[in-house]
Amino acid sequence: MKKNYVNTLIGILFFSIVKSQVGIGTPNPSNSAVLELNSSNKGFLMNTISLASTQSASPLSAHTEGIWVYNTATAGTAPNNVIPGLYYNDGAKWVLMSINSDIPKIGDIKSSMVNADHEGWYLMNGRNTSTLPASAQASAATIGLTATIPNTADRILKGKNTSEAFAATGGASSYTLSQANLPNLTFTGNTSTDGAHVHTYTNRGVNYWNFNAGSLSATRTVNTETRTTGTAGNHTHTFSVASGGTSAPIAQYPKHMVVQYFIYLGK
Repeated sequence: MKKNYVNTLIGILFFSIVKSQVGIGTPNPSNSAVLELNSSNKGFLMNTISLASTQSASPLSAHTEGIWVYNTATAGTAPNNVIPGLYYNDGAKWVLMSINSDIPKIGDIKSSMVNADHEGWYLMNGRNTSTLPASAQASAATIGLTATIPNTADRILKGKNTSEAFAATGGASSYTLSQANLPNLTFTGNTSTDGAHVHTYTNRGVNYWNFNAGSLSATRTVNTETRTTGTAGNHTHTFSVASGGTSAPIAQYPKHMVVQYFIYLGK
C-alpha cells in the first residue's frame, strides 16, 4: 500500500512538471487551473481543524495569507470567537466566509414571528442559562449572562443610559395618577348672595322700658331677647364636589404588533 502511494505521488509530480496542470478525475485539466477536480458523485473535502479564535493562528504556527480551512470548533470570546464554518486567513487573522454580509454576532438581538430557538438564536423568556447547550452557555457568559436570559415578555427595548446596566429591566404596563401628578390649581367660588334664608340669634344688649306710675317716672331694663333676621341677607356657602372616579390605572401600551425577541448565542 505504501509503495502504491509513493508511485502515485511520483506520477502526479511528473505529470505536473510535464503539463503544468493537474487533473483528478479528468485527463484534460483546464489550462487556467493548477489543479482541477472532476466528479459527478463526489465533492472536495476541505482540511478540518479546530481554531481557538479569529486572532490566534493556532493550531497553525503563524498566520499565513491565503490559507483556507474548515473550522469545527466553537471557541473564543466575542467578538473574536469562532464558530464551525469555512475560514480563510488574511495574514493577520481568520475570517469567516459567508455569502451573508450581516453575520450575527454573539449578543445580537432580533425580533421574529418564529416561536422557538433556531440556528443559534435563543428565545428571551427568562430561562436559566444552565438549560442551554454548553456552547450557548459559554457564549452567554462572555456577555455577562451567567444566570438567566432576560425575559422580554410585555417589554420594549430601551437604549442604555449611563446609570443603567445591560439587560436591566424596569417600567410598568400601566400607571395611576396621584394628587402630586396633577397641576397645582385652586378651585374657588361663591354661591349666590341673595338666597332666601333666616338666622336666629340671642340679643344680649340692654333695652330700656319707660313707664309712669302716678307722678313718678320709672325705668325697667330687659337683659336678653330672641330676634330673627330677614330672609334675604347677604351670605356665602362652601361646598365640595366628588370626582366620581374609581382609581382605575391607565394602560400605556400604544398600538402594537406582538413578536418574539431572540438573542444570538452561536450555533
